[in-house]
Amino acid sequence: MSERKDKNLSRRRLLKMGMAAGAAGALEILRPTGAQAAAIAKAAKKATTPAVPKGALPARKATADAMILIWLPGGVAQTDTWDPKKHTPYEKGMKGSQILGTCPSIPTAADGIRFGAGLENLASVMDKGTVLRTLTNETKFGAVHLKAQYYMMTGYLFPVGLKAPSMGAVVSRTLGRRHKDVPAYIDIGRDINTSNEEFLFINEYMGPGFYGVKHAPFMIPEPAQGLPTLNMVGGMNIERLDRRQHYLEAITGLAPAELREANSVKDYMKVMEDARAMMDSPVKKSFNFLKDEKQETLKAYDVNHRFGYGCLLARRLVETGARFVQVEYQYSPFNGFDMHENGQSRMVTMKQYIDRPIARLIKDLDERGLLERTLVVVMTEFGRTIANQPAAGTEAFGFAERANGENLIVDNEKMYGFHGHFSSCNSMLFFGGGFKKGFAYGKTADVHPMLPVENPVRLEDVHATIYKAMGIPADTHYVTEGRPFYVTNNGKGKPINALLA
Repeated sequence: MSERKDKNLSRRRLLKMGMAAGAAGALEILRPTGAQAAAIAKAAKKATTPAVPKGALPARKATADAMILIWLPGGVAQTDTWDPKKHTPYEKGMKGSQILGTCPSIPTAADGIRFGAGLENLASVMDKGTVLRTLTNETKFGAVHLKAQYYMMTGYLFPVGLKAPSMGAVVSRTLGRRHKDVPAYIDIGRDINTSNEEFLFINEYMGPGFYGVKHAPFMIPEPAQGLPTLNMVGGMNIERLDRRQHYLEAITGLAPAELREANSVKDYMKVMEDARAMMDSPVKKSFNFLKDEKQETLKAYDVNHRFGYGCLLARRLVETGARFVQVEYQYSPFNGFDMHENGQSRMVTMKQYIDRPIARLIKDLDERGLLERTLVVVMTEFGRTIANQPAAGTEAFGFAERANGENLIVDNEKMYGFHGHFSSCNSMLFFGGGFKKGFAYGKTADVHPMLPVENPVRLEDVHATIYKAMGIPADTHYVTEGRPFYVTNNGKGKPINALLA
């Protein structure tokens, strides 16, 4: 069976499993535990600012008030980006084991830290960030990207038996809004009107989970197009719009008591109220960046791809009061960072899309005094390694975890690059929000397989570190189906204090 058929079969099975998991989560009950409820009540009495949202925990020594998650799915080759190895130029007939890096390394603004060439702009701001080079886990995802993405976003392996909430939903549920009219959880760059099975899975299972619609991401597919839903349709005025809103409330009030009092109905009505409030709020102005920003700024973010303006919009939304903004370079099988051939040339192109926008985002936040209290995280679902078959990506089940490339002959430039799926090691970047500056953590082997050799870390501990910066304890949990469900895997995440300032 071909590699494409193998992957499609895995995806179909994954989607069927997703439907079963959704059914299992249909009778979810959201409520804080008794201890959490007591903490909420106590905090609310003392607060001089707006009350802590119902069901949320008070922040505990947070070093960040907001977070921007830069999500680069597809499997970024860490050896050509954040953890560069010795450059080995292409030679016809070379062994796969000889390919250690497909680009030279360059110095960064942080002493002793080097990045892959093509990331010059990000290198210039590395004195403000931390690079983690040894994220690892025992689960080997092979070529099943969706399962790996679900794991990175939620901290749980799919299927869990219910819909696990993603990081944005956890932050929304636990901390609530920073500004009353700005959604706590915003996603930029993901298509929502689609019939693609993989995209449907992502939209369904990488969001609020069992927390419900109140904590679903506010979706902005195309940042440069603004948000038409914040504007009234032709012929509509404010009075007429408000009359329609009141009419909806009146109709809902005529429903049977069981329906009126249902949590799902209340949640949807609250979403409608919030949407109406946004039409008159400062958040609407955030989308006018094509008119408001200087041409120099627009040029810095414009990379002929919506990801660039997505980073600019994320900065403006945080300035307006957003709590959690996710900027995606939307996943597409065999495209973007999902490289199965032409790895070297594809990485050159992909770096051009991400380098300038992310670096300018960091600089803008810093210049505006926002970086200190805004955490920016850059992550992907797994790393890349040398393929162990002549046709890159055709390993059984997509596994190349232990490949050393000794028996692989690179006959053409299509094979030159890192095409193997590598769950055993991954890299992440952190800027601001209480993380160290100009710091590298962990070390990997210099030859294949490039496994962690110093300070390997687990995902639940990375999540715990992020949540600690946001003021959320790793054992925070909410009850569903009569049992606690934790924000880190089974509440066992331990913050990696070495990463924090």
